[in-house]
Amino acid sequence: QQRIDAARSLLERTDLPVEAVAARVGLSSAVNLRRRFHSAVGTTPGAYRRLFGEAGTA
Repeated sequence: QQRIDAARSLLERTDLPVEAVAARVGLSSAVNLRRRFHSAVGTTPGAYRRLFGEAGTA
């Protein structure tokens, strides 16, 4: 869960590619991050970033 929380923070605050976010939080690949993120949050990292961006500008 700590990795997912860290990934959420990076997705919200940076424009890093998902692969780089995965590496920063200690996961082996973007695919691994997508699977874990979707399981924990209910959406993909890219979709989460888009939703956060829309909410942040509204």
